[in-house]
Amino acid sequence: MRKASGPTLTKQKRPLKRCPTCHGRGVVKPMFYELPCDHCESSGVVCKETGEGLPASELILQLRLRLNEKEQEIKGLHRQLADERAKDDSRGYGAGGSRYHGD
Repeated sequence: MRKASGPTLTKQKRPLKRCPTCHGRGVVKPMFYELPCDHCESSGVVCKETGEGLPASELILQLRLRLNEKEQEIKGLHRQLADERAKDDSRGYGAGGSRYHGD
């Protein structure tokens, strides 16, 4: 357990879930046409703990935190792929591991 005094100065990722009213679409279709969802303010996500829609400024921040997390994950996967390619340096070898000289 970390000792801390006072509020945290960094924004934390809040748990989100799909809006139960619009099912994550951001719009509802009462009869013939689509209307913006009033429950989630057309975002498609609500706070998982309270079930309420987030204000636009908080929603932008939460989505940016998730986007940064996924970008870091993609960078890590690219590094893993580059490492695997570096291990498998079989350029120039033919069947049976012999070099091909073009003769």
